[in-house]
Amino acid sequence: MVTNDLPPRVGGIQYYVDQLCRGLCDAGDSVVLLGSSAADSDEFDRAAPYEVVRERTPVLLPTPLTARHAVRLVERMQADVVLFGAAFPLAGLAGHIRRRTGVGSVAFTHGLEVSAARTPGGTRVLRRIGDNLAALTYVSGWCREILEPAFGPAPRHLMLPPAVDPQEYHRGVDGREVRQRWGIGDDPLVVCVSRLVERKGQDTLIDCLAGWRNEVPRTRLMIVGDGPHRGALERRAASNGVADAVTFTGQVPSDELPAHFAAGDVFAMPCRERHGGREVEAFGIVFIQAEAVGVPVVAGRIGGVPDAVREGTTGVLVDGTDTAAVGSAVVGLLADGPRRAAMGTAGAEWCEESFGWPQRTEELRVILRGAAGGSPA
Repeated sequence: MVTNDLPPRVGGIQYYVDQLCRGLCDAGDSVVLLGSSAADSDEFDRAAPYEVVRERTPVLLPTPLTARHAVRLVERMQADVVLFGAAFPLAGLAGHIRRRTGVGSVAFTHGLEVSAARTPGGTRVLRRIGDNLAALTYVSGWCREILEPAFGPAPRHLMLPPAVDPQEYHRGVDGREVRQRWGIGDDPLVVCVSRLVERKGQDTLIDCLAGWRNEVPRTRLMIVGDGPHRGALERRAASNGVADAVTFTGQVPSDELPAHFAAGDVFAMPCRERHGGREVEAFGIVFIQAEAVGVPVVAGRIGGVPDAVREGTTGVLVDGTDTAAVGSAVVGLLADGPRRAAMGTAGAEWCEESFGWPQRTEELRVILRGAAGGSPA
């Protein structure tokens, strides 16, 4: 595996890469990860079930030096296949590795490549990458629709959406301790778990809160996570007169996240597109995490989110830029207990059937076996 995206850095891509590598190890495969440096990584690297080799740079690029190190690692490990944590730009090394070692490559995509696919120069770069890959994977149908034409016909194009750990995220998770810890009690609670950045839509939730409290008295909002937008969100809550009804938890340890999802009556993240589509939700793993613990969701209808939320069955999709629509969707769930329960049950069942990491790992193993041998598909 060659990647810039791995813990202890926090994020959906890092989680995706780590979970699949752990799954491969659990299945008996040997995994060695070539990655970039990160602060305080020693503890994680020692505990990981796979070997981590870090370069002394915060960002790996497809340079001759990185290529040499990757080739040496492939040769030392007698690797059967190379896996890139993200196709752009590091999978640009795939052709060199194949020519030097005879080993083929597979690359993940996560939606970050969409911006490149929308420019002629970027499309040319993606086509060169695709020409040297055995397979590419996509987290959502939206990503595949945009990226497959750009990468071209050489590799196999396959779906590999995110998943959840069924031992951690399941309908038996109890959120009562979290409610007690943050002083929520039995009040109606809307939860949002995400990095605090503008496109996630936490500002819209704050703008809706006063209206929710008029319709459903004592409604509270819990914002879980941290990020550069936190100060602006706290000021917004104060200026809207709802600061006492908003709880900012900051970053929460990963083993406590399931209970924070389960504490909510509704999970809401009205994500939206920014910068002309350069920032957009390619899937939204938080939606299936909420669904897995039995909480219905309200989500922005953007990018790959419809692959993570079954409209009208596990949640409600809305225009994340439409404050009135977001507010109405959340109130509609808060005020209707039977509907919430039905959606929660449907979401948990769907995740049990379709979104477990063991299932996703086996799908990846099939892809990797097909790619072993060295030539593009």
